[in-house]
Amino acid sequence: MTGLPAQAATCPVDTACPTTVTFDIAAGALEITVPDTADLANDGAPGGFAYGPLGAVTVDDNRASATPAWTVAVTSTDFVTAGGDDPGETIVNDSVYYCSGAATATTGDGTFTPGQTGCAAPPPPTGQTLDIERTAFAHAGGTGVNSATWNPLITIALALSNVAGQYTGTISHTVT
Repeated sequence: MTGLPAQAATCPVDTACPTTVTFDIAAGALEITVPDTADLANDGAPGGFAYGPLGAVTVDDNRASATPAWTVAVTSTDFVTAGGDDPGETIVNDSVYYCSGAATATTGDGTFTPGQTGCAAPPPPTGQTLDIERTAFAHAGGTGVNSATWNPLITIALALSNVAGQYTGTISHTVT
């Protein structure tokens, strides 16, 4: 049996008869998307630099918050080749530079702030070394949902003592 809708009120003619209406806005998640892998576009020689774009990094803030602030932190491991057992087979993370640059795309309102600006091909390397956690990007202010995408420049300073080989390391982003 189907019931009839509840009646809010009975009103006489020419009188406004009110109905209270409600609905919800669903809150989503705060998420970050990064490339699975990256091969720097410019290889280097000992004493030089390897560098190139990491690929698009995107933060989607779908929390629908009245104060949608977030910060992305970035770190790096050392880069190694051939197992990294000999000193020349390791590039320590204080030789890995990260430069976020300006956002390539944003949605929503508020202030989007890059962690580093003035990104340019080396020499000299631009940005900040990743031997400690750095701010890659941040957002503050505004309301509702927002997103930002940037394509950071990664530069790795190569020592004269580094040996030939393909070096592998991990750059990690965390959004909070």
